[in-house]
Amino acid sequence: MRIITLGCALAILVAGTVRAQQPDSTRRTKPDSAARADSIARADSIRLVRELERLDTPPRPGAAPSPPQQVGGPVNARLLPDISAIGEVIGDLSPKGSTQEDAGRFGIREVELALGAAVDPYFRADFILGLSDLEGIAIEEAYLTAVALPGQFQARAGRFHMPIGKQNTTHRAELHTIEYPYVIQRFLAEDAAKGTGLWVSRIFAPLGFYQELQITAVDRIGARPEDLTASERPNKELAGLGFSARLRNYLDVSSAANLELSASAATGRREQPVLNVNSGNAGLNAVNARQSLVAADLTFRWRPLQQGLYKSFILQAEFMRQLNEGAASVLGRADNDVATFAQYGGPTRGFNGAYAFARYQLSRRLYVGGRGDWLQDPEVGGETLRAASAYLQYFPSEFSKFVAGFERRFPSTGYEQAGPSELVQSRNRILLQATFAVGPHRPHPF
Repeated sequence: MRIITLGCALAILVAGTVRAQQPDSTRRTKPDSAARADSIARADSIRLVRELERLDTPPRPGAAPSPPQQVGGPVNARLLPDISAIGEVIGDLSPKGSTQEDAGRFGIREVELALGAAVDPYFRADFILGLSDLEGIAIEEAYLTAVALPGQFQARAGRFHMPIGKQNTTHRAELHTIEYPYVIQRFLAEDAAKGTGLWVSRIFAPLGFYQELQITAVDRIGARPEDLTASERPNKELAGLGFSARLRNYLDVSSAANLELSASAATGRREQPVLNVNSGNAGLNAVNARQSLVAADLTFRWRPLQQGLYKSFILQAEFMRQLNEGAASVLGRADNDVATFAQYGGPTRGFNGAYAFARYQLSRRLYVGGRGDWLQDPEVGGETLRAASAYLQYFPSEFSKFVAGFERRFPSTGYEQAGPSELVQSRNRILLQATFAVGPHRPHPF
């Protein structure tokens, strides 16, 4: 600010000097006006010089402090955080009935309320609450981020979306599609897997392109199932915590295209069902079993420099494999009582799933996209579910989005006999989505 003020003073002084040296055509006709103008300019210059001298002179001991000078815009004296909200309105026009969880044709699926601000020069706090008619108020995310760690490290403490794969870290309202891919819904959670614990990440470039390593340790991966109760909590021992790691690699293919290739892994113990519980332990119906996940994702982005506002293309694909602990190993551990249960009902083999998504920008605000899903569903013994969907997106602005989607499911014969009824009966789905945001919302997913 002192430099800017000094620059203004010098500019006025120079302008006054130059004006004094140039012939004044109005002096003959208006000598009094010119004199008054020069007097005002000299007074302004003297006032600016005195202000600079006041700023550079330290206050005398015991002297009263000078009144604060109002500079720029208003000051946020209450330290209010940034507040924003995102709402989703979903319409389900599927011919066989609604496929929504509440069976409604139209409804507000969720409202996200976000608050965030810098705590001090070292930390930032973010809070995201999810509000819905079915779940009430839920803590989607709430974490403290350390932004001044040495060695270019960044750390979070709290609840956050787990960095497993590409789309799990994106909130549902900000997806390029209306719902998460089926592999994420079945292997992680319908509304993405979250964890409460610690997150450490670092960006580096030892090979000439950017890389980021993300490591987490959380209380558990995903929410605790409400209908399963084990004799002990999965995290009674530190080995039962949830751990994940993801390595992102970002490469510039050209001035208009880039490529992101990542690998992820996660492991933790989760409650799994058991059958034929003895009458003496009627309140227990689950044991703790280790479940792991390995994943790889690829994202290609193209946006030409000359038409970046009107043309773009995204191609994205993810593959995940779920690994489950065997029944003999589960029931043989010391923390699980073999005599209590007659039969293990959880998954004991590996399952695979994948999706591929593409989106092309037709104009500045109009996009068209499609996604293909393939899943070995662990809930029905690995029977195969395939699905294909198409989307039309319209963005009136960065604060609103309208999407129309059509999906066709192709369940296998075994899936039709044992699969979830909502996935078998409703082969064709027609979905509408309206998303609107107010306040300083997060940037769009990259």
